[in-house]
Amino acid sequence: MLSAAIDENINLMNNALNRAKSFDIKSVDTVADGRRAIIYFTQGYVSPKDLIFVMRDCSDINTANCVNETDFAIKNLSFPDVSFSDNEISTADEVFRGKAALLIDGYKQAIIIDVKSYPRRAVSEPEKNKTLRGPHEGFTESIFENTVLIRRRIRTPSLCFENFSIGELTATQVTMTYISGRADETLVNTMRQKLESIKTLKSLALTQQTLSEALFPHTGIQKFSPLPKVRYVERPDTAAAMLTEGKVLIICDTTPSVICLPMSIFEYLEEAEDYYFPPFTGTYMRFVRLFVFIASVYMIPIWILFVSNKTLLPSQMGFITKLDEYTVPLFLQFLIIEIAIDGLKLASLNTPNALSNSLSVVGGLLLGDFAVKSGWFLPQTILYAAFTAIANFVPTNYELGYGFKFARIFLIIGVGLLGVWGFIGAFIINHVILYLTKGTDGKSYLYPLIPFNGPAFKKLLFKETGGRENK
Repeated sequence: MLSAAIDENINLMNNALNRAKSFDIKSVDTVADGRRAIIYFTQGYVSPKDLIFVMRDCSDINTANCVNETDFAIKNLSFPDVSFSDNEISTADEVFRGKAALLIDGYKQAIIIDVKSYPRRAVSEPEKNKTLRGPHEGFTESIFENTVLIRRRIRTPSLCFENFSIGELTATQVTMTYISGRADETLVNTMRQKLESIKTLKSLALTQQTLSEALFPHTGIQKFSPLPKVRYVERPDTAAAMLTEGKVLIICDTTPSVICLPMSIFEYLEEAEDYYFPPFTGTYMRFVRLFVFIASVYMIPIWILFVSNKTLLPSQMGFITKLDEYTVPLFLQFLIIEIAIDGLKLASLNTPNALSNSLSVVGGLLLGDFAVKSGWFLPQTILYAAFTAIANFVPTNYELGYGFKFARIFLIIGVGLLGVWGFIGAFIINHVILYLTKGTDGKSYLYPLIPFNGPAFKKLLFKETGGRENK
């Protein structure tokens, strides 16, 4: 505990801040109210201009002999965000968060002044989920900027931001956001309890992913389900619209996206672009997205099934089964390509921007052409694999794309090994996993299809006049 003796407080703070081994923890000696004082701060984490203002306020004393630290802060400090701490541990935590701690001889509490200045990038449109006509704004790594981007769109006292500090080592700031009266109170209370219960996690070094796994652990049948339970949103307009629909957002500091819940599988296929076009055009885009996504899962397995069982295909469609001679089984060709495409994706992530275009050309054209000429793959194999590779990017959610990629691979293996019965078996298993998967609110992942809710299902399929937030 801090005391009125400045020398004792300095020793306590130096130990709590581990100053002997941390070069970025700085202190400045000054005079306040005619007394010896010291300011602790983290270098590079505070605004130098504001720090100078603090020192000016300490030296330009108009009222001497203040009763206590509260009296001193009211009379002399020109900062709106000021708090007090009588414990060196909590005071050190505030310094690690970017605030300045002012200790004055004779005062038993440290004065905590918010002068933090985060190193951050400018607000820009996210690389994925861009729009032609919508706002070109995206979330940043600063939780404060992200809350402002939401508050700018929803100016109501019902918009709530509940703050939590999670992680013993990282003390990461996490905010639960919802609109009181629209969000399900049961879900809000459940999420509040879960966030309180995971405060003792060691760290949130990987921020959202660690947080998501802690909040929604995969247990039982969920261990075998690659489907995501939450949606990551990078656009403030989309996040604001979801809040008006009664969703709950989890904002995590140092992450340029927010967690949205609860979600069903159909909501993953909604995009902001749908709502910046007339209803007919928006509905058309939504159906195209749904059709392409479904085709990316079933087109290849069905084609392999028809090639191996030509009697199942009408004679008018027989041209799609006319193939050149091949030695590698078709299902193996597709499995090899699936792995190769993922390998190229990983390579492109680590490729410098100056070389990324060259890698795309080499990977997409030359390797495909050489594979066909060498007799490893058929031209049709490259065609269908290229379509599914592009179609995987139809939903902005990476986890959903990979979830259905695994479903496609399972179908390919089933068809390749057992033919029709393999396709039927894989189809049933995939849909059983889909049916048993539950959302974060305990409802079916297929809602509003199962259980069926006509108005809600119509709203998901057809874009209506007035925008999603008015429904």
